[in-house]
Amino acid sequence: MSRSELPMRPSYDPQSLLNAQPVMVAVIDPASYTIQFQNETGLQRLGSLAGRTCYEAIAGSPSPCAFCKMPQALSTGEVTVNEVCLPNKQHLLVQWSKADTQDGRTHIIETITDVTAQKRLEEAAQKAEKMEALSRLAGGMAHDINNLLTVILCASERIAHGVKKSTGESVRQIHGAVNRAAELTRRLVAFSHHQMVQPSLLDLNVVLEELTAQICSLVGKGISLEMALDAKPAPVLVDRQQIEHIVTVLGSNARDAMPNGGCLKVSTATVAVKEETAKEQAVKPGAYVQLIVRDTGCGILPEVQAHLFEPFFARKGEGSGRGLGLPSVYGMVRQNGGFILVISERDAGTEVIVALPRSELVQPVLPASTLPVSAGGETILVVEDDEDVRMAVSDMLKIAGYTVREASDGMDALQRLREMTSPPHLVLTDVMMPRMTGPQLAKQIYSTMPAIQILYMSGYTDCILEPVGDRKLSFIRKPFTAAELTRKVGETLKA
Repeated sequence: MSRSELPMRPSYDPQSLLNAQPVMVAVIDPASYTIQFQNETGLQRLGSLAGRTCYEAIAGSPSPCAFCKMPQALSTGEVTVNEVCLPNKQHLLVQWSKADTQDGRTHIIETITDVTAQKRLEEAAQKAEKMEALSRLAGGMAHDINNLLTVILCASERIAHGVKKSTGESVRQIHGAVNRAAELTRRLVAFSHHQMVQPSLLDLNVVLEELTAQICSLVGKGISLEMALDAKPAPVLVDRQQIEHIVTVLGSNARDAMPNGGCLKVSTATVAVKEETAKEQAVKPGAYVQLIVRDTGCGILPEVQAHLFEPFFARKGEGSGRGLGLPSVYGMVRQNGGFILVISERDAGTEVIVALPRSELVQPVLPASTLPVSAGGETILVVEDDEDVRMAVSDMLKIAGYTVREASDGMDALQRLREMTSPPHLVLTDVMMPRMTGPQLAKQIYSTMPAIQILYMSGYTDCILEPVGDRKLSFIRKPFTAAELTRKVGETLKA
């Protein structure tokens, strides 16, 4: 072979090529995790890390990082990738590849791309989408609330003008409109993830059995109902009212999808959610209880499915209502650590799967009494910053036979307690108030007057209510009827 035929040695320096890369490159000894080489970009961004372990130098960890895919790269010989969020909110895209040198030693080439700016742009886009969804939410809320206010105003004017023949009907209309407004706001706060809930340990199968008659009434006679509940207990830690709301929404949607009749199947099952699925749904892996609602209706178009969880997305025709529906169900399910799936094809029906974390124990589900508890002349201090609400609640309690004292907020309540010759039996307090919140007031009261019972009331709160010591937390959701209030007060006094 002549000299001209000899293979030419590269005229470039490989290290110069690595230094020219805009991403950070490091060569790591996989046996000790020590950094052996950094390119110029890595040196400029991180400084010299030679001789230090990658997990300590880059992530500040005392041991190999949980996100590290280096072992997979070694065992498979393939490039492995992972996106990492560091404690300082920096997002890195890390790649590991196996490389063998001429001396027979194995190394790992780690390539790091800073994608923090890209992630921030994605988050900004997501926030913009949320703002668009909130804009739809506001428009839909204004539409529904204005309708309800129209009903209330017209009915109250008839009463004010003394139209005797329509008084009863007007009162009925006001009561109905208020109930619809209360349900609307409950769905709204559920969507916003700020609902004050009272989770309890329930067997989902038992709850669904108790709701069977209600579901039958909801879907009507033209639709057959099949209940296929798991033979084993299905324990979940959730607010019963949320379960009832979820079943009502899913049942209503199924009914609307079958105007000419069909079959509705409600079933339950316990499944194991593995890590891959849990990551996709942003939940924890483990055992989940599934509520499956399947109908034989018209199905959902793909372009509609993409918007199912958006608030006030008008998927029904005008005049068919614009309630929160599936978005409120989505909010409740996520609030309880679960996820929801919708599987549907046009003219082939729809299946909705609600998955909730399975609890370990089951306690018997006792139906709540519908009768108010009789008062025994006990004294109640009502703490509420809204004067109209305070007067209404106080009137309810006085009519029920309780002795009532009033305070405008937590600070005022402490002053009233100091002035009272004998302490009240119960303090009924709003949660969110100026100067002092309900939970802050409760701690003050328990520290000096531990015999007093505390009952919270609220319709919306960002506070997390926690029991004080070994005391049972007692809460009633606004709005409430006189019967609901007196029953809850009686139960709290007996606790």
